[in-house]
Amino acid sequence: MKGAVYMTILVLLWCGMVALVDMPGDPWKAPPEADRLIDPLVDDAKAIVRGQKVFSSLCWTCHGTAGKGDGPAAAGLPIQPANFSDPSVQAQSNGALFWKITHGRGVMPTYQEALSREERWAVVHYLRTLSP
Repeated sequence: MKGAVYMTILVLLWCGMVALVDMPGDPWKAPPEADRLIDPLVDDAKAIVRGQKVFSSLCWTCHGTAGKGDGPAAAGLPIQPANFSDPSVQAQSNGALFWKITHGRGVMPTYQEALSREERWAVVHYLRTLSP
């Protein structure tokens, strides 16, 4: 019996340590290769409008209508969604933002399958309009 208690404690400690390895509260950095991604919509004047449509249908519930991380679903999340007007977010490359939208993390879903490559890049262009 004593052995089972110790084993249970060890398993719980191990699970807790594993959970801490990639805490969603840690700064989320895209890998360096994301900065080298080529933005295919650089000269597309309508990209912002398309990105706004996607944002307004999928992203606003967590990130808020103005992209400040204050959407109605944000209160129930374990970490605050990104505030896209924050200078630290705006300082990230288009490729880094595209990578994060594509891959997601924690409660931020991956949009690799749900959105086309063009739609994900269009969202990046819209996010640039949310700077202060």
